[in-house]
Amino acid sequence: MNDSQIQIQAYTYFLTEAPELLRSIEHEILTLPSDHTTAKVHNLMRALHTMKGAAANVGLPTIELIAHEFEDVARVFYDLEITIDTAIQALLLDGYSALDECLNAQIMDREIDESAILDRMTTTLEQLKVKLGDWSEADIPLPTSIDLGFDIVASIFETTIQEQIDEVITVIASNNPQQIAACLHRITEICISLAESFELPGFLAVNTAIVTALSAHPDRINEISLLALENLQQAQADVLAGDRTIGGTISLNLAKLAQELPIQPEIAQSTSIDRIEPIVGGEAELPAFCSFLVSNRFSKRHEFSTDNQHLFNQIIRLCWDWFRSEIQLPQSQLNLELLVLTEGLADLEYIHHWIGLLSQGLSMSTDRTNLRLYRECCIYQVIFAVAKYLSETERNSQLTPELLGELRLHLQTIANTYKQQPPVTANERGWIDRIILPHHWGTISALTPDQDSLLSEIWGQSDFGIGKT
Repeated sequence: MNDSQIQIQAYTYFLTEAPELLRSIEHEILTLPSDHTTAKVHNLMRALHTMKGAAANVGLPTIELIAHEFEDVARVFYDLEITIDTAIQALLLDGYSALDECLNAQIMDREIDESAILDRMTTTLEQLKVKLGDWSEADIPLPTSIDLGFDIVASIFETTIQEQIDEVITVIASNNPQQIAACLHRITEICISLAESFELPGFLAVNTAIVTALSAHPDRINEISLLALENLQQAQADVLAGDRTIGGTISLNLAKLAQELPIQPEIAQSTSIDRIEPIVGGEAELPAFCSFLVSNRFSKRHEFSTDNQHLFNQIIRLCWDWFRSEIQLPQSQLNLELLVLTEGLADLEYIHHWIGLLSQGLSMSTDRTNLRLYRECCIYQVIFAVAKYLSETERNSQLTPELLGELRLHLQTIANTYKQQPPVTANERGWIDRIILPHHWGTISALTPDQDSLLSEIWGQSDFGIGKT
């Protein structure tokens, strides 16, 4: 099957399936005001998302853009406190009518003024923002399986991810490297977004590795596409078998391609992945660390929840952000060992000191004592987990049982001090979610000369760029 035949087949499939998606969109919009539930919002989101992806696959940018814009709007309605009045519903129906008009033009093979439709949609979106606020600046989480009453992750991997896998299989058959590369970039963008939304670090790492391999080896597209297919299929199988915390792991062959040196900048600039950083440093370690967290080696007495894994990953990235900002370390040197070892040696004073400076950078004058203690407990618990993980996986002689015991004792001391305070509020427990990385470490930027000197002693360097912008 040649390129033209593949495109015709995909377009025919789109024209067959899109009307059903359109009917689903219309039904959810019409019934949402009287039955505003998480599951119905999800149905609307899923139909719009599928419409967007299908239109992109067959080169219909106007339908893709409208579906994308209204998918962003629909996400706002996961907040069930929002009232969907007749005015809001009418504006949503404007989006539906634009999709309907564009799709009918394709089915009937007739010309329409797409620019006029897009202008109309711009006005509609502005009117929705007046009523709903600017959703681009809102942090609206996806619903949980409990919210929906069914397993949303399984549903996505059975449908949306299967669609991406099917597309990879189809494009591999074309044997066209340029078309394969474009397809993989488009698919990994979708998968990365889903991996971030559902907090699946392994699935995120798999797709980021595919992108990195494509950038580093443009002469090996066919090989990478086969590895991409293998990794996506395995990740899908893992998730459907019950994995809701990792989302698959990178195969050794794909990891090797992703870790090799990238191509020259002038070649890389020709790709469409500027916003995605290669897997370097500690990011590649996080999937294995997450697997350790849910194993009996770390958590024998209770299940380590998805929320806890998310918290641990966020805190680790926050720590790396501090090292990158204040110690001027490049991304490639950020790893888990950095959090517990200095020059290859484990030193409790080193750990206590840098965590103290990190805590100082996070503190605000309005923080209550119990919040500061709670935050410090969180950080120490993560560092203890990292130390235990490295002691078992790296067999580092410095991370002795005695050192781990002292670190655990220090953590327990802080926890006991916290317990003597009033408990933090539910809002304060989400302190990590309010930190946007890269974080501005304004407090630490004003270190005294004595503190700067102490940093030099700890890291064995004389200039860390402290206070530089």
